[in-house]
Amino acid sequence: MTTHRPVGPATPQETVASPAPETPPETAAPLEPGTPSWRSVRGWVIAALQTLLCLGLGCLMFLVVLGELLFEFDDAPPEGLLAMVAVDALIGVAATVVIGPLRLLRPGRLHATAHLLITTVAGLSVWSVPAAAIALYRLGLRRRLGLDVAAVALLGVTAMAWLTLDMRLRGDDDPRYVATALGVMIIGALVPLLIGRVVGTRHELIRTLRERADAAERERASAERERIAAERERVAAEQARSSADQARRSAEQAGLSAQREADALRRGRDAESARVRAEERAALARDMHDSVSHHLASIAMHAGAMAYREDLDPETLRRTARTVRDAAQHANRELREVLVALRTAGDSAADDAAPLASVPTLQEAVERARDGGQEVSLELDGLEVAELEQLGRGTVVALARILGEALTNAAKHAPGAPVTAFLARRAEQVTLTVENPLTGEAQPLSTGHGLIGVEERARLLGGGARWTRTEHGTFEMEAWLPW
Repeated sequence: MTTHRPVGPATPQETVASPAPETPPETAAPLEPGTPSWRSVRGWVIAALQTLLCLGLGCLMFLVVLGELLFEFDDAPPEGLLAMVAVDALIGVAATVVIGPLRLLRPGRLHATAHLLITTVAGLSVWSVPAAAIALYRLGLRRRLGLDVAAVALLGVTAMAWLTLDMRLRGDDDPRYVATALGVMIIGALVPLLIGRVVGTRHELIRTLRERADAAERERASAERERIAAERERVAAEQARSSADQARRSAEQAGLSAQREADALRRGRDAESARVRAEERAALARDMHDSVSHHLASIAMHAGAMAYREDLDPETLRRTARTVRDAAQHANRELREVLVALRTAGDSAADDAAPLASVPTLQEAVERARDGGQEVSLELDGLEVAELEQLGRGTVVALARILGEALTNAAKHAPGAPVTAFLARRAEQVTLTVENPLTGEAQPLSTGHGLIGVEERARLLGGGARWTRTEHGTFEMEAWLPW
């Protein structure tokens, strides 16, 4: 069995919109477009006209039946028949009064119950027959077979009981009259019921056709949009192809220009490299001048001490002599490096004779300081020797020079104090930290050029340096260079 949707209008003259699906009994159904609102003046006017029409037609039918009854019994019918006529009038008036406002009721359980009740009482009241016809029409609009069968069955049952009672009060036991009257009444009930189903089907068909038309219109609009989008994509593809051709020609021209620029840049880079090498040699030579001067000053100081101090024991004299010797060797080596830095690019033979410092040079500087009587330790913090070997030669040379300057500075200002050097990698920098405790002895005169030379050397390579006296009574010098 197919379940049909209810349709809101109550009369053929009412305009019906798209019906909505039947709502469950537990949930209130929303107001359908075809169901007039309770606040609609037009809806109340039509409801009043329906009530008045049913009241007039029902009253006319009631008067015809009453006149026939009075004519049959010569104006003296039995009291039972008069009571039935009174009940007919009361039921008819009530049914015709409520049939109009019921058109404003939303389809649902209450809607079906009220119209089934009016259809049922039509078997008891001639006056309510017009109202029952409208109720059957409204039930037919809903196109639910169960409601249709229930309406006809209830009408038949009440009509047969009422006709049977009427025949007994008249004293007539002919069943053919009851069957004929019942058949006519059922056939008459089927007419508005079938008309309602036909109208409801028509409304449903119109709604379906409208939905299909709307869907087709949406599909047509979507296809039109897709066609326009495809046309735009085709135009964009043609423009992109044209742009690609132009870009290819521009790239060819740019390639030729880039080749010419590359040649010019290569020539300029070669010239710049030669200039930078010359400047670097000059800068390194200038920085090493401070170190050589420092060594010469150290030699002069210790030699002067040996010349004026007659109370020195042999061991102290030997240690001071070794210090003078080592300082002289360092000064000689660094002087040779200054000369190497000032060579031209063509002096290849001299390059092989005096190589620049390498990673082992760091440990050699520590060993030389230990041989000179200093307590020195070099620790690698998070670094391996293999990683240090990956550093550039300029960085290794700078680290060796800075470490040598720091150890010489510690031997000069804090003789006999332990010196700790830390070499670590922090992010993209390699850091050298040298610490030694401060002593209470009088400090020798110093120009401070050694530390300034350390800072200049580190800055030339893109790093920096700092030194400070900490609150723990130590002197700390830190230099950092790019990795």
